Amino acid sequence: MTEQQKVSKADLHVHSKYSDRPSEWFLRKIGSPESFVEPLALYENVRRRGMDFVTISDHNEIRGALEIAHLPNTFISCEVTTYFPEDGCKIHCLVTGITERWFEDIDRLRVNIYDFRDYLVANNIIYSVAHPLFRVNDRLTIEHFEKLLLLFNRFEGINGSRCHRACQLANVVMENLTPEMISDMAERHKITPLGDTPWKKTLTAGSDDHSGLYAANAYTVTPHAATVMDYLEHLRQGRHWTGGQGGSSLRLAHSFYHIAYSYYCARFMGGASKDASVIGAMLRKMAGERPAPEAGFRAFVSKPLTKLAMSLRKRRLNEVERLLVDEFTAMVDEAENADPLSSGVDQRNFKSACRISHQVSFAFAQRFISEIKKGNLLESLQSISSLGPVMLGIAPYYTSFHTQHKDERFLKQFAAHYPATQHLKNKSGKKLWVTDTFSDVNGVARTINTMASIAHKRGEDLTVLTCQEQEPETECPVINFKPVGVFSLPEYQSQKLVFPPFLEIMEYIERNDFDEIIISTPGPVGLAARAAANVFGLSMKGIYHTDFPGYIAHFTEDTNLQGMTERYMLWFYGEMEKIYVSSDHYRAQMVDMGFDPAKLDDLPHGVDLNQFNPSHRSPDFFDKYGVNGSFKYIYVGRVSKEKNLEAMLEGFKGMANQGEAADLIVVGDGPHYEELKKRYQSEHIVFTGYLTGDDLARAYASADVFVFPSMTDTFGNAVLEALASGLPTIVSDKGGPPEIVRRQAAGLVVDARRPQALADAMLKLKTDKQLHADMVKRALATAQTSTWEHAVDLMLKKS
Repeated sequence: MTEQQKVSKADLHVHSKYSDRPSEWFLRKIGSPESFVEPLALYENVRRRGMDFVTISDHNEIRGALEIAHLPNTFISCEVTTYFPEDGCKIHCLVTGITERWFEDIDRLRVNIYDFRDYLVANNIIYSVAHPLFRVNDRLTIEHFEKLLLLFNRFEGINGSRCHRACQLANVVMENLTPEMISDMAERHKITPLGDTPWKKTLTAGSDDHSGLYAANAYTVTPHAATVMDYLEHLRQGRHWTGGQGGSSLRLAHSFYHIAYSYYCARFMGGASKDASVIGAMLRKMAGERPAPEAGFRAFVSKPLTKLAMSLRKRRLNEVERLLVDEFTAMVDEAENADPLSSGVDQRNFKSACRISHQVSFAFAQRFISEIKKGNLLESLQSISSLGPVMLGIAPYYTSFHTQHKDERFLKQFAAHYPATQHLKNKSGKKLWVTDTFSDVNGVARTINTMASIAHKRGEDLTVLTCQEQEPETECPVINFKPVGVFSLPEYQSQKLVFPPFLEIMEYIERNDFDEIIISTPGPVGLAARAAANVFGLSMKGIYHTDFPGYIAHFTEDTNLQGMTERYMLWFYGEMEKIYVSSDHYRAQMVDMGFDPAKLDDLPHGVDLNQFNPSHRSPDFFDKYGVNGSFKYIYVGRVSKEKNLEAMLEGFKGMANQGEAADLIVVGDGPHYEELKKRYQSEHIVFTGYLTGDDLARAYASADVFVFPSMTDTFGNAVLEALASGLPTIVSDKGGPPEIVRRQAAGLVVDARRPQALADAMLKLKTDKQLHADMVKRALATAQTSTWEHAVDLMLKKS
């Protein structure tokens, strides 16, 4: 490389231990400063990473820069906090190559951004507005940004600690400024633009590193400068450009761990870093510290005598401590000598944090469920409160996710405001559909599978996220996270809930730049998605598939538990922009619960008319089950308590006792299958178990009447499948099914709590041939108006 081709570099935005007032919740919570980096160590680090010149830009401080001012190729800088006096909006501005006298004046004038700016211009001081779209105290608006464009001509274009989106938006606006735009802003804000060409902006870059790990990962480049003064003159004249890369959430979290470990050593170990405690090992591992030979946690767990001591000690540890020791022992066997900037280090640290937090959290969830089953409410609450240390352990990641994305809603507003950035309002246009149930045999899973597959065939950018023990087989894109564990619900042992890897789900959602999350279930996976949507500022919509308060009332007959469930549902869905509901009945019920009516929208279901239709009728289909009566009633669905099947079975028995020859076929499986089969299986009542595909289609079409006594279904996919198969339908007067049947009088609606009401309806449709024939026609007509394509249109095209 020739002398003319050489360039010079400096990280213009980097912090030392003199930046000691953290803004992040996690550091404030543990009482830690925001940096422990010694100025000399920082100097040596950035020089080793290829920086030609070195500065330190602490918050409203120059002591760090002064400590290295005697070393070659250094200059004094500061990150100044200044304010718009009209409303107190905070702005961070880097001042570069300053003197101690200038700093004294700047520190006095910074309370007013206008006086501060005038002083910089009058003294020809180099400046750069740091992270211009980061809302330091959440007061920054588009108007403030435009004022900054009028007041300053140099901005930070790459910030090495923050995700690129905010800088990208600001950079695009500045690249597309015109004299007319500046003139319009000047007139509106009554500010005289700076300089002769205020529409031309120059950009700097800096790491904004507080931990010492990532200093010099972003830097400002100039033509070759032989001296500090030459480099500063290049900056002053605008002969500079950006270098390096922006930050990430995982990298910022790693920085937090490093700072926390430094604080731990300083506060509890007298500055030493060789303690062998569990907490010390955890923080050291997460911080990326490298233990000295024969010292630290590796040596502690490797020596035979120490291993024996630990074994004895573990017997006295509680459940959390035992899990932590086991996990940390496994972790220290991994490679620990990688450079923090090398590929994969952030992901490895993240996986370590996930493994620990998820396993320990699941252990507490199991204990919580166990105590609930025993009726020990106090002990169950104590289990939850014990999770505090674990939550603090993963707080750096949660804090980092929040810090990186807290301004997303503002950034969307900002992007929509300027023509040059409108295409960046959405990050990708991608949608994520989240569900706790996907491979299960239920209406929710069938709905999601069907609609997502249709969307995929249309080319919609929609992905389903779930958490299943077995990889699901489907025609649509699905991301499946392996559960940390599985447990059953109290009072409903057959209903399994997975414990999802919360942190991994959040990281996946962030990494894939989804713009919208649709949540179908209020279970653990839905909770993870809800948290992610809130943290990342994403559009969030929900589908009210299941009447959980009704289920709770049916199972427990406890009005207090029912009320608690209603409050949970209101909390879970309450913040969503839109909630899709399958029936007017549940819309009214949700309004009574306290939901905002303006957020509720219809989501009609559909039916596959190719799969379900009368052409599949086979007169001898049920011969293999031993029922040969000429008239057949059929139920298809989950065989469980909330489906109210006993009322149907008792009603059928009552009708049969009157001498009516008919058969009842129960298709499906579930927690009450064996019990009901044992009690009711007879010559005219059969239980087929679970049927799918062509067998299910033939079962529908080969029957004569569909009976669906459930009082808790928000819709009832099976009802539409039966209508499409040409079956008049008997349904309860509660829930969503009666609204389907009543559209064209395709069946009878009864009080399904009364077996006699069901018996009367069954008898009527058997004996009144004309009524039955009319309802067959109406059933088919109803099904013809219900397509899944229409439902997909409503859910995706309104987004």
